[in-house]
Amino acid sequence: MKRRMLIRALIGSIAVGGTAGCIRAFQSDQSPPPRKSNVIRDISVMNNGETLRITIVPDESRWVMTRREMNAASLQAQYVDTTNPLGWNHRAIMEIDAGLDTVSPIGTVEAAKGRGATGRGRGGFSSAPRTSNGRAWYGGGAYAGAWYNNHDDEVSRVPVTIDTLGIGFIGDNDTFTERSPGPGPINWDTTYDDPTGDIQSDLNPRSGWYRVGADINAELAGGGTRPLGWECIDLRVRSNGNDEEITKRWKVSPRI
Repeated sequence: MKRRMLIRALIGSIAVGGTAGCIRAFQSDQSPPPRKSNVIRDISVMNNGETLRITIVPDESRWVMTRREMNAASLQAQYVDTTNPLGWNHRAIMEIDAGLDTVSPIGTVEAAKGRGATGRGRGGFSSAPRTSNGRAWYGGGAYAGAWYNNHDDEVSRVPVTIDTLGIGFIGDNDTFTERSPGPGPINWDTTYDDPTGDIQSDLNPRSGWYRVGADINAELAGGGTRPLGWECIDLRVRSNGNDEEITKRWKVSPRI
């Protein structure tokens, strides 16, 4: 009886937000953090704000962290297409994260975004955890380092290639604040196949939020590749009077 009451109390506390300590503890124990990667080196504005320049990480330095088995026999059984509807276990994580926005500084997933829960458009950027490149880390936080340390035997770093680079306009700041997209592709305005080096794309409109995404494949030791979905960066372009500049960058990756 006491055990049943404890379980009900725990579920109730998660459903209503609970205490900050309990929810953070639950998240750190149960929810894997976003995967780490090194795919897009830099994004900048050039030609008086008319062009967006994306610099791809060189082949020999490009990688992503993964928990998937990197062999041909496991491809059919374990591959998950990030454009497909989420399974029940991913939905459970989304529902849990949706209750965290009032007590946790880290980003949350798409389920909570309709009411601007992440604060990605207002205020959240300044206090968000940072990647090694200085970008705000969507879904990251202090729990991520502990999770990677506790699961280091499950995680590997693999070299990746890029099938497609996509660039899409999300909207103005109000649109982004109301419903900023979660990990994965959006309706791209422009795509580039097998991109390398510097990619230059027209910037139109000149101000607002954009997403740059890379559809990546792991290179298998025995030859061939394996799809790993999208690595994305969201960025805000603003006018400074005479020119445009990028004022905010979010790294947006699926959970590892």
